[in-house]
Amino acid sequence: MPAPSSLPTKIGYSVGNLGKSVVWTSFENFMLFYLVSIAGLPPLAAGGLLAGAMVWDALFDFGIALWADAHGGRDRLGRLILLGVPLCAGGFWTVFALDGPGAIAAAVMVCRIGYSLCDVGHNTLLVRVARTPGDATTVSGLRLIFSAGGAALVALASGWTLSSSGAAARQDAFASGALVGALLYASTLIVARIATRHLAQPGGEASRAPIAPVARVRGLWRTPAVRQALLVVAVQAGMVPLFLRTLPFFGQAVHHDPSWAGPALATITLGQSLSLPGWMALARRWNPVAIARVGHGLALAAMLGLAIGSRGMKGTALLVLLGAALSAGNIAIWAMLTLAVQRSIAGGSPGEATPVGLFLGVLKGAAALGNLLAATIVWWTVAPDGGVIAVPALTACVSLVPVAGCALALWFLRDRCESATR
Repeated sequence: MPAPSSLPTKIGYSVGNLGKSVVWTSFENFMLFYLVSIAGLPPLAAGGLLAGAMVWDALFDFGIALWADAHGGRDRLGRLILLGVPLCAGGFWTVFALDGPGAIAAAVMVCRIGYSLCDVGHNTLLVRVARTPGDATTVSGLRLIFSAGGAALVALASGWTLSSSGAAARQDAFASGALVGALLYASTLIVARIATRHLAQPGGEASRAPIAPVARVRGLWRTPAVRQALLVVAVQAGMVPLFLRTLPFFGQAVHHDPSWAGPALATITLGQSLSLPGWMALARRWNPVAIARVGHGLALAAMLGLAIGSRGMKGTALLVLLGAALSAGNIAIWAMLTLAVQRSIAGGSPGEATPVGLFLGVLKGAAALGNLLAATIVWWTVAPDGGVIAVPALTACVSLVPVAGCALALWFLRDRCESATR
């Protein structure tokens, strides 16, 4: 068994999730609101743009992963990161700095292309950093600690941007926050690239074999652990986050204040941060599938409670519980993926990037459908002036769709696959 990576390597790699989380959280939780309420795009057009960008992101992820396994040397993942950093950071800032639907759409696509390049490179490096089964959950937990930090920064910034009066003032505030986010993205990904530049490909260069892409995907799908991870992440990325994607609209409908989304996201992030050490400790005794079951069960209970009421201390407690539940689901799914890829490589399957690219493709494809669903609900329940005209319908949709997603994930998790065991 290979020796575990050093702690500085693990932390340096994981810090990349801080910048990635800023971009991802901004797209997932506030971009639809920004495009509709500030940039002035119709809800279905905004949702179609975000869904189209995410579909492109998914296909690009898988294509880049196939290329990375078929070409390049040991440092190909580092080169993907260095190529993607300026595209994503520059595109992210210009989304909020430009006016006009065409310019904004172009900036969104540039940002997503850069994000894809970095995402394949950075996430595939997880397989190299987590060299032992025991490291899989530890490194996934460290990643999520930094992801929670990025989400917290977005939550703090959103409270300032959404409380600004007037569309012009809000756009200026969003642009200023996006500039800081772009700089964070670039600096943290470069740190991650430097921290992992010495890591070698698992199995050596000889592990890359000329296998057709269709055959690779078929072989991965036939692997029970990989198939389970793909099914769980599909509902975890598509259905479960609907409440988070519509936080400003939910705040406007239920609390009569879209800036409620900022404190709500901060509370959810607090729940994630406080629970992560506990999940990491529990992972020493439980396998990732068991942790995923508990996480989705808690998320189901939290969303049912929020469907009934989100005010006062009860609402705050439910948001903290939701954060803890999402933390468990995220730490478990990345550990499941890492263990499945390591077992696949140990069994002689060629390529480390292809299974990660397929995983990211499924994740982002499901997120695209989730964004389109969120946009459809907003189009149905929100008036052109931004006022919510169907409060019960919006509340029911954004609460009960995640409940259904959690139930479906629990169904997929009913079996414990071999690669998830200790």
